[in-house]
Amino acid sequence: MKYELKLLLFLCLTVLLFFSCQVQYTIAGKYSVVQRGKYPKIIPATFYVTLYNDSTFDYNYQFEWYVKETSFGTWKINERKNSIILQSYIQDLNNVPIIINESTNNKSDSSLFVLNNPLFKTTQWTLRVNGLDYLMKGDSMFLDKSIVVNNFYIIGYEDFSNTLPRSLQDTIQSEKYNVKDTSNNVYHISFPAFVDYNIFHYKPLQDSLQLHKHTLLFEGIKLKRKKCN
Repeated sequence: MKYELKLLLFLCLTVLLFFSCQVQYTIAGKYSVVQRGKYPKIIPATFYVTLYNDSTFDYNYQFEWYVKETSFGTWKINERKNSIILQSYIQDLNNVPIIINESTNNKSDSSLFVLNNPLFKTTQWTLRVNGLDYLMKGDSMFLDKSIVVNNFYIIGYEDFSNTLPRSLQDTIQSEKYNVKDTSNNVYHISFPAFVDYNIFHYKPLQDSLQLHKHTLLFEGIKLKRKKCN
């Protein structure tokens, strides 16, 4: 009897998991709408949300050459299967994740900061150490050996005033990093792979989108699923 009960429970869980995966698979796809401008063949406005099978999403909106928004993160379906919940990886552009590698250079008493950053060429960076600002004029900087580094973060400034499309923000800031070992004096700073040039067009999302058959309702606009991914 116990064996039969265990077998029945196993079969029920398997069926539920199968249908759950099927629901996830059939929902995944690219939901989009094309809003035609004055010259639709040259400068169409695009607006889409792509839901991937691995529970990640991409969001992109661009209107002609003037406005661009982008985001990426994770998604899930609610218990009632009637809405999709989006959660961007980055929720605060003043708290962007960074990756720090601490080490020691015994041949130097000064602290060295190295910015391994794909945004470096187009962005001016300020290093804020223990609350004091130091302008970075290259991808590395030495600080006087008398400074004991306790914490730091970086601030990036991008000038989009004369370029298109317009940015959503011209300043980003990393999260504050607390040094693990103050005897270290070399710090390699980098961003996660998902932080790229689009960070200045990044729109944090934490939304619930109504789901009906093959459509999503995003900020009052109906997006239709075009194809599965």
